Amino acid sequence: MNSPGHPHRRSLAGLLTLALALTLASCAADTAGTSAAPPATPITITDHWKRTVQVPADPRRVVVLEWEGLVTKSMRILGVEDRLVGVDTATKKMGYRAKLVPTIDRAEALGSAWSGINYERLAGLRADVVILEAWVASQENRAMHQEAIDRIESLGVPVVVLISPSNFDRPDIRTAWEHITITGQVFGRQAEAAKLVERLQAGLDKVTTRTRDIPASERTPVAYFATINNVMGTKSIQSYLLTEIVGARNVAGAGTFVTISEEKLLALDPDAMVVAGHEGYLDPSLIYTGRHAGLNWANLAEMRAIKDKRLVALGYDEWRATVETPIALLKIAKLAYPDRFADVDVAAEEVAFYREVYGMDEQRARDAIEAQKYAGDLEVK
Repeated sequence: MNSPGHPHRRSLAGLLTLALALTLASCAADTAGTSAAPPATPITITDHWKRTVQVPADPRRVVVLEWEGLVTKSMRILGVEDRLVGVDTATKKMGYRAKLVPTIDRAEALGSAWSGINYERLAGLRADVVILEAWVASQENRAMHQEAIDRIESLGVPVVVLISPSNFDRPDIRTAWEHITITGQVFGRQAEAAKLVERLQAGLDKVTTRTRDIPASERTPVAYFATINNVMGTKSIQSYLLTEIVGARNVAGAGTFVTISEEKLLALDPDAMVVAGHEGYLDPSLIYTGRHAGLNWANLAEMRAIKDKRLVALGYDEWRATVETPIALLKIAKLAYPDRFADVDVAAEEVAFYREVYGMDEQRARDAIEAQKYAGDLEVK
């Protein structure tokens, strides 16, 4: 019988120990090779409500609930539109935005803070982050949005809050550009976002350089009509763009959306009028022929802007503070100051803008421009 110290047994034990060590080393190497890399550090975002929000790095599933469309359009331009999995129902209904951001057609419609959010459907999307644009014209509005934010975050989804550019004490286009900047931060595309802001601001500067020297006494009086029965008051971002960039005079008073009647509009009697597609695109020809669309335009035939045919219609989206704002302002500027912009072919500039900013070919650009004439909820009689 061999003893425990027999050389054959010691040799066999050594071989077994070596084999076991090699096996364990091999398993460790395999495990190291196939294990997932440690998760990236979350990104810290400071949103428009001055909240510090932790967002997963490089989010893959994103929900956007917004008004202006700056976030979804920026996602398209920054090359991350495929991350969009949910949108507000109004965006889902708009044919125009889907022309620019095709993934809207595939995204889930989730309602809104105003109409009610489908939280069950939102939870099922397993979103990494929700970007929410809030319209907070009152404390009641803010409380309503805060309730929505709390409900979403209770599902374990971080919410980045952006405020509509018309909801700041002093409207300024820079608050709209912050929508783009913050979107760039969320996706780690800061450089691309900065380049987009620079391009859009250059479009505004193209207008300002031609109008900044107009004396106050010579500024064209303009009404900024928003379907179906509002004018944009001096607290709106539209008024800021009209006065500070185009250099015209807003004939409306204080407020954001100011309800207007036929009598009040006739009394204002502006030299020119912008017709914005808030509830739907309203072609100037319908006004000139006296159709009923919100207002009965037959009763306004003697208004100076209508008599002189000095109207310009803006599409369902471009009148907002958004990516297309530079083109919208070029249209308004040529209406207000035709002599100063006589050399500008706005239609050609518009096609070139869509091609450059969105990377479209000419036909797709023209299709997107035509889609601006979205009827919306406007009823024409």
